Amino acid sequence: MTKEDRVVAVAASAHLLTHAYMMIFPTVLVLIAADKILGIEEYFKLGAIATLCYGLFGAGAIPAGILADKFGSKRMLAICMLASGVSSLLVGISFSVYILIAGMACLGLAASIYHPAGLSFVSRNVTRKGRAMGFHGVGGNIGLTAGYLLSGAVAALWGWRSAFLFFGVLGVGLGVFISKLPVEDKIGVKKAEKKTQDRVVLSSMLVLFMVYGTSILYGMCYRGFMMYLPKHFLHHVDFALNSVATAGLLVSIVSLSGTVGQFLGGSLCDRMKRPEFAYAVLFLFITPLFFAISFLEDWSLFRASLVFAPFFFAWQPMQNTMIAKYASHSGHGLSFGVNFTLMMGIGSLAASVGGFVTDKLGVAYVFAVLGLISSLTLFFVFFMLKLLHGPKEARADNRL
Repeated sequence: MTKEDRVVAVAASAHLLTHAYMMIFPTVLVLIAADKILGIEEYFKLGAIATLCYGLFGAGAIPAGILADKFGSKRMLAICMLASGVSSLLVGISFSVYILIAGMACLGLAASIYHPAGLSFVSRNVTRKGRAMGFHGVGGNIGLTAGYLLSGAVAALWGWRSAFLFFGVLGVGLGVFISKLPVEDKIGVKKAEKKTQDRVVLSSMLVLFMVYGTSILYGMCYRGFMMYLPKHFLHHVDFALNSVATAGLLVSIVSLSGTVGQFLGGSLCDRMKRPEFAYAVLFLFITPLFFAISFLEDWSLFRASLVFAPFFFAWQPMQNTMIAKYASHSGHGLSFGVNFTLMMGIGSLAASVGGFVTDKLGVAYVFAVLGLISSLTLFFVFFMLKLLHGPKEARADNRL
């Protein structure tokens, strides 16, 4: 295995566990609501706890990115995994609402370290960034699958706390392994990556602005989809009714189908001269599928979700590759941190909004709301493309 392969493998493994941690709570949501010891029955309150966790998951990314730029990505990766594992163990032993809230908050804050540290670790040490981001994204999708599948199965057998304990042990083990890995960080600026002044202005003022702007809206779609899809399947797929394990299995299959999109997105970024146009194409497919998922049931709902996932997840490697391409090399950690804070920090609001909609109207309406947000994202992308590729910009592109 080459050095670059080791870098991608380590980052993908940490990415896997990070997303698995974030998927445990929505998978066992119904069991937590039924826990008489905790006494939390309202989904709005559970959604608020999720918002706290996911909000810190996003908010902590900016300081984590600064630390990754200063002290090195590998060191921060090790800290991320160790802290996430310990936090998950704390949630697993919680028999009080306050300990549960504290544990979920710590888990969100610890997991927030991953994306700026892991993505900058890959971008600084790998040549074919699109391909690497695709494999990195696959690790995240497998983590979503493992989070749903394993936590659902373990919780069905031994209770919801056992799911957090199981993944907590894995996180501590991976953190120890990363701390001993013989790979050094590259933090210095690459002179070969210096661009002309026109390219710098275009990148910083337009391309990155577009990526950050779409991140906010995509983050809301992502969090709402991943948070409430298990419950949607639980109530609208006949063969999964009232079965947390079966619903977790179905959502795991959907998440796994998203790995196709990760490879697709990474490949397009390596091949396309202007990969930002792919944003518009993806949301043209995503938006109507959100509305379809909101009213379909049984096998039709499951099939629509399988078609939806590859397009939905293809956006992520495209986004990460664009940041790696246009952001300052020495500031990759901060750039990824800002992006992730916008995506997951503001996106975490979808957990509370979705809880409110579920309590008042039903979980199916959550996906109709996400369809409206996706429509807004599509209009935003078209507006930004017009700014990027208007007559003046087109002439500037020809000079680059």
